Amino acid sequence: MSSKYPLLEALIQESKGRKPLGVVFPLSEPALETVTQLREQSLCAPILIGPQEQIALLAKKMGADINGIQIIDTPNNPVEAAQIAVAMAKAGALAALMKGSLHTEDLMGPVVSKEGLRTERRTSHLFLFELSSYHKLIGISDCVVNIAPTVEHKKHILLNSLDALAKIGIIKAKVAIIAATEVVNPSMQATVDAKTLVDLQRDDAFFPGALIEGPFGFDNAISATSAKTKGIDSMVSGDPDLLLAPDLQAGNILYKSLIYMAGAECAGAILGTSVPIILTSRSDSVFSRVASTALALRLA
Repeated sequence: MSSKYPLLEALIQESKGRKPLGVVFPLSEPALETVTQLREQSLCAPILIGPQEQIALLAKKMGADINGIQIIDTPNNPVEAAQIAVAMAKAGALAALMKGSLHTEDLMGPVVSKEGLRTERRTSHLFLFELSSYHKLIGISDCVVNIAPTVEHKKHILLNSLDALAKIGIIKAKVAIIAATEVVNPSMQATVDAKTLVDLQRDDAFFPGALIEGPFGFDNAISATSAKTKGIDSMVSGDPDLLLAPDLQAGNILYKSLIYMAGAECAGAILGTSVPIILTSRSDSVFSRVASTALALRLA
């Protein structure tokens, strides 16, 4: 694993155990490579959910040792495998789910169906980033699920994310709601939403203990110096634990910018479902996959 990212490495070390993780349709080399790493790290008890014969053939081809790992044999159909995994999670047999080689919509369709894993909360996603230019882990929501969230959706995203941060020990989190500017502009809905959420938290704290401020430009959210230069008096500037993105496009671009240009690594999980879900990408590093599993298991 990586000593370059000590905070995420600590999360991995603190999350070790035997909780059952359902790895759905693991018919790609990255998926099985991740499974072997999870076992080597003693992070969980992985359970492979997919066509047993094809999984065994792939493991043999790539020289992956999956002996002793439980396989739930399913038809060679990703949606059917996802349905079986969701049913197992709903029955309490799995603490979390991980996407294997199936398409995201093939997994999330059964998850968010009426018979799936929905809760009273809106489904959202949280990333935790570690990068050398910032002094602690920083969360960003939502970069993956909610395309154009309304202010009510953003409230659910905040509730999900703040609950998750509290479970990993980040209490009284500082939240910066970011937009293109720190000025409330009726023509820029993200700034209006930010003010609404800040007012809600101030008048009737929907998440007691959290410090929620905004709108911020990204610069004055991250840099106390930038905020001071612009005359912003803030207890969050320069020290946020969580950035609330205005929409998926902005959040997703920011996420990929941190990974590919700032050298960050991340852990991420789907929230607002009855078990956490890890959505892996073929471009994710093995370290990120393992860190994401650690996060999900801590939240399970």
